[in-house]
Amino acid sequence: MANEPTPAADAPAKPKLPVLIGMVAVGLLVGGASGAVFIGPMVAKKMGKTTPIVAAAAADDEHGDAEAADGEHAEAPAAEDHSKPAEGGAAEGAAVHLLENLVLNPAASGGARYLLLSVAIEVGNAKAGEDFKTRDAELRDIILTALGTKTVEDLTEITHRETFKTELQTAINARFGKKAVKSLYFPQFVVQ
Repeated sequence: MANEPTPAADAPAKPKLPVLIGMVAVGLLVGGASGAVFIGPMVAKKMGKTTPIVAAAAADDEHGDAEAADGEHAEAPAAEDHSKPAEGGAAEGAAVHLLENLVLNPAASGGARYLLLSVAIEVGNAKAGEDFKTRDAELRDIILTALGTKTVEDLTEITHRETFKTELQTAINARFGKKAVKSLYFPQFVVQ
């Protein structure tokens, strides 16, 4: 009996499984939360600076105001002079007005489905660019009203996207002036 281990000697050597699982779960939660809070915005900001739409918006104004309506989507690269339009790349004077994260329920979906989209509008003239900034809510309403009449089947059919762009361009030009929109893009178009 001298070689038998005592129960008290075995207890501290093995950690309890629920405690170990709890520690791992807390570690994952803390790591995920800190990544989302600190790393996520840095990655999103870096990704936003490299998109062609944002680069085109950086060359939008002769007076050096290269920011979109909300001021954080169109940052020019640090090496560029804000007082002059960019040479090469985008056409001189081309501005892009970006409407992000528009959400609507498609027609006949009963509220069970939704469309999440962003719309980039290449501005046809300087007056239209200013109008888009000051009448942003009206512009959003035009887009949501036009696309809100489409069914889920229409919205998920990729071949219909060009038709939607033409329809939106016509509706916006009818409200803001004949040549307010030069081109229209969907950088984000998700049906759930």
